Amino acid sequence: MRGDRDRILDMLEMCDLLLEHASDGRRLADDPVIQAAAQRWIEVLGEAASHVSDETKLAHTEIAWREIAGIRVILAHAYFHIEQDVVGNVIDQNVPVLRAQLQPIADSLAKSEGDPGS
Repeated sequence: MRGDRDRILDMLEMCDLLLEHASDGRRLADDPVIQAAAQRWIEVLGEAASHVSDETKLAHTEIAWREIAGIRVILAHAYFHIEQDVVGNVIDQNVPVLRAQLQPIADSLAKSEGDPGS
C-alpha cells in the first residue's frame, strides 16, 4: 500500500515536471502538448494530495491541501474551458513554493520510516 511518503514523492515529481517542462509561459501558451501535459501533472498533483493522510495534513497546515485537490477537480471536469493563464499562474506562483514546502516533509517521512537512502 502506498503511504504518505509515496504520495509526497509523487507530488514532488509533478512539481519537478511542471517546473522543468511547463514554466516557460510562451511555450505553455503556444504548445497544446505542453498545455495537456501541464494540466495532467497538476491533476496528478491534486490526486496525490487528496490521498495524503489527515494526520500529515494536520501536521503541515502550511500546505493548501484542499485547494491543491480542488484544482484537480476543476481541471478534470472543466476540460472544455480551461484558462491557460490560470494554469501558467499556478505553475509560476504556486508550484515553486509548494515544492519547497514538500521536500522537508518527504525528508522527515523518510527518516521516520527508517529509509537508508535519506
